[in-house]
Amino acid sequence: MKSINIVICDDENAIHEEVWKLLEEYENKENFRYDLFDCYSGKELLELSTEYKIILLDIDMPEMDGIQTAAELSKKDEEKIIIMLTSKRERFKEAFKIGATRFVTKPIEKEELFEALDNAFFSLLGFEIIRLNYNGKECILQQREIQVIESHRDYLKIYSKEKIFESNKSLRSIQAELDERIFLSVHRSYIINVCHVCDVRKEYVKMDNGEKIPIARRKFREVLQKIIDFDKKRI
Repeated sequence: MKSINIVICDDENAIHEEVWKLLEEYENKENFRYDLFDCYSGKELLELSTEYKIILLDIDMPEMDGIQTAAELSKKDEEKIIIMLTSKRERFKEAFKIGATRFVTKPIEKEELFEALDNAFFSLLGFEIIRLNYNGKECILQQREIQVIESHRDYLKIYSKEKIFESNKSLRSIQAELDERIFLSVHRSYIINVCHVCDVRKEYVKMDNGEKIPIARRKFREVLQKIIDFDKKRI
């Protein structure tokens, strides 16, 4: 998994310092990679050239507050996860209207922030793209859309809900590109996306399209544990 860019936009230095410290602890706890960027006003955030996926956004800032800033961001038609930082619960309703998914109250509580980050990172599972072939033409696909990858002698078949793509890469090399949080090798010929698993048996996993993918006997415990752990996070 690539590093995920996170931006904190708050006019208080103390909040930036606290978030940096807590994110270091979260990184060690969850074993994920991130890059954190600082902005101190809505204007600075709107002018930021760095691409990012998650914003920790203060509601109460001078000149342009968090609600106004988020409204301007929404006009750019970019998919971002907004976690609002605020001490004023009465503004939650406004924040929902502009797409905030979570709220962290000030002073910041560690568990509340960690829960919001868990939700954000779960939403970003498989968000990265991968280049594949379809009908002889190169195209791109978000990894989360992949259900199963099947190895043939000299090429791969990649199954999504509606299409079958191909790649001349090996199963091992394509696995190195995939989001390790959701993709799992279950057999020497198959990689599955655990997001699309609806049942698991000793001999196979059943996917949500009804397909039964064989599990190598030596891999059963690993596969079962991965699916159990994933389901716990999904709840």
